[in-house]
Amino acid sequence: MRQCEVRGMLWGILILAVLYSPLNAQSKKTHAQRLVDLIAQRHSEITGLELSATPAGQKGCVTIAATEAKDLGEKCDKDEATAMKTGEPFVEHEPDGFDVTASLHDATGKLIGALGIDFKPQPGQTKADVLKLTAGLLKEVEQQIPSKAYLFQPVSAD
Repeated sequence: MRQCEVRGMLWGILILAVLYSPLNAQSKKTHAQRLVDLIAQRHSEITGLELSATPAGQKGCVTIAATEAKDLGEKCDKDEATAMKTGEPFVEHEPDGFDVTASLHDATGKLIGALGIDFKPQPGQTKADVLKLTAGLLKEVEQQIPSKAYLFQPVSAD
C-alpha cells in the first residue's frame, strides 16, 4: 500500500477509536450519530443515512455517523466531493432506489460536510421527487446543527 493510503486508513481507525472509546464514559454517541439515528427513525422512506465531515486537525472528509456501523470512518468519495464542491445534490438511480448525496450546512448556512441518503424505491418515483424529499430532510437536519464542532461532541447522559 502506498504510504498515504496507510496514513488514511490509520486516521480512520483513530477516528473510530475516539468515537467509540470506552474512555468516554459519559457517552459513546456523538451528536452526529444521534441526529442520524433520529432522522432515520422518523423517515420510513429512508433505508440508509450517512453524515460525512472533516474532523478538526484532519485534511480528509470521512463518514462520522451512519445507520450502518460498517460505514463509519470511510473516506469521502466522488459523491460527497461533488456535492460539497458544487452545492448541488449528487443523485444516483440504483436498482434498490435513489442514492442522494447533498452538501450539509450548519444552522447559520456554513458548509460543514455531506449527507448521504438512500431512499426506498417507490412506484413512479422520479429524480425530482427525491430531490424534493432531500431538500426537506436537509432543512430538518441543518436547523439542528449549531456548528460543525457540535457534530463531534458526545451526547451528554440525561
